[in-house]
Amino acid sequence: MSQPGDFVLTVDHDGSVEAIAFNPDGTRFASGGSDSVLRVRAIGSGAPLDVPSAGFVSSIAFSPDSATFAIADFEHVHVCSSSTGAVIWRGPVEPGTSVNFVCFTPDGSTLVAATDTIVAQFDSATGASLHRILVERPLIADIDVSSDGTRIALAIDERHGGDHRIAGSARVLELSTGDEIGRLDPDNAVLAVAFSRDGAMVLCCAADDTVRMFEAEGGVQLWPTEDEVDEEVTAPSCIAFDPKGRWTVVGGADGFARILEAQSGVERGRAPKLAPGLPDPGFGAVTHVAFGLNGKVAASASIDNVVRLFNLDGKEHYAVSTDEVLAMAFSPDGRWLGLGCRGRALVIDNGEFGVVR
Repeated sequence: MSQPGDFVLTVDHDGSVEAIAFNPDGTRFASGGSDSVLRVRAIGSGAPLDVPSAGFVSSIAFSPDSATFAIADFEHVHVCSSSTGAVIWRGPVEPGTSVNFVCFTPDGSTLVAATDTIVAQFDSATGASLHRILVERPLIADIDVSSDGTRIALAIDERHGGDHRIAGSARVLELSTGDEIGRLDPDNAVLAVAFSRDGAMVLCCAADDTVRMFEAEGGVQLWPTEDEVDEEVTAPSCIAFDPKGRWTVVGGADGFARILEAQSGVERGRAPKLAPGLPDPGFGAVTHVAFGLNGKVAASASIDNVVRLFNLDGKEHYAVSTDEVLAMAFSPDGRWLGLGCRGRALVIDNGEFGVVR
């Protein structure tokens, strides 16, 4: 029987793995990247499924009923049968433009896909185009869809394109209309965004070395306030919201993943947790963070090739060495932690620490 921190599944690839996904019951794991093959494996017993792709696989999503999965495959979106891998429909968001992101809305009826500048919605069963949102000034650096599927948050990095400038924004749009209902404009590019569970708040981090929380509707910044100086997180680049809405986790260039209270931004704990009086050993920058579905544990990956699972106070449940991590996600039941690395994908057993009860 595996123990927390044990690798329970290794999926070999011929290139980097930058897209991973679990099916809704956490029994199957999909991985893809630069070798033009999507691989679906059972966690436990079950037949493997390999699905050829036309190019680089940048995003994968299972439908809520697990019957299909979607792939962002170079210039196209594919929706395939989960049992056979057969393509149900295939099409571009914009001809000649790479697709970076795909996800299903909670009811499974709509597929959301995004390029650097376009958010498109398709009928998930037929591929019929439903709505397109053109984003002014490139590029879309990150996306999150609210848990009810009605809103989308965008991290915008304006340091690209013909009219590039040192600027960016976090924007909240109504998915059905594209109407902007909230916006925050830090002093540099926004790198990542995440919704609270109820969709009322949005967490973002920016290249101006800040982490900010703001109201989705109206864009009012909640923290830090004007008289607060955010000196705690160094060069934040990755964030996640606790699914229960109480906590956030932020990864910084100083090698720490910090648990912050969602309402106030006050730090609860950090990992690695250093013993009092000991010097900082100089940990590698944190590149990925994720929050467990039970709201009690979070995970981080850093450039010194260590993955950690820890509680709200920063106490580690495990720390394991891996290859360079390019993607990370918890399974829906919290039992597994999936990783995309160079040359392979991995699944780690979280034991009872991550399980939703």
